[in-house]
Amino acid sequence: MVTVAEQLDYQSETAGDQTLSKKLHLLSNKYYSKHSELIPLLSKLGVEASKLEQLYGSSVNQLLERTRGADFYEDMMRNYIVFGMLQDSFRRLAKGLTPARRLKVEDLLAAQELEKLAQSTLFAAIAADPKLGHRMALYGRMVVADCLLEIRNLIDFDKVLPAASYQDQTERTRAQFKILEPYTSELIAAHTVRMDQLGLTA
Repeated sequence: MVTVAEQLDYQSETAGDQTLSKKLHLLSNKYYSKHSELIPLLSKLGVEASKLEQLYGSSVNQLLERTRGADFYEDMMRNYIVFGMLQDSFRRLAKGLTPARRLKVEDLLAAQELEKLAQSTLFAAIAADPKLGHRMALYGRMVVADCLLEIRNLIDFDKVLPAASYQDQTERTRAQFKILEPYTSELIAAHTVRMDQLGLTA
């Protein structure tokens, strides 16, 4: 949540439109609030937020750095795809929680303000400049591949992949993606819908 808030805060300073800048800043504050609500929930599950940051924070930050755009619109597309897919992923994983906690976590992850703001901003920009649409489609394909790799990296395969010996890392990677295929297929289907809403091909 903090990572999303930080990215939105940064983009609020690079937006060319003052109204959009204000919307991004307000949305950033909402994600900081969501983070504050999530910490006690994690604590009740026996999870320390600081430990999660140590385990996954660096990896997520590297993902954001790898997918950093060349301009405001590419960064907005990155937010639309990466945060959309990660949020979809975490919402599905929340099904493993107890009903009360699952509902709370799902409620925190269900808000679509970021997706709607990114979508409306990109849709208007693409309508004004059709060439931008081609660039966003290409950029989106690159970003989604990086995002799927990150989702794979967040999984502890020692717990879900049967013990076996692999000839090399390539063979192990194929096995990892194969076991994740039903899960990633759902995420890709949701991603395709998001791209369709922009009039772009996933």
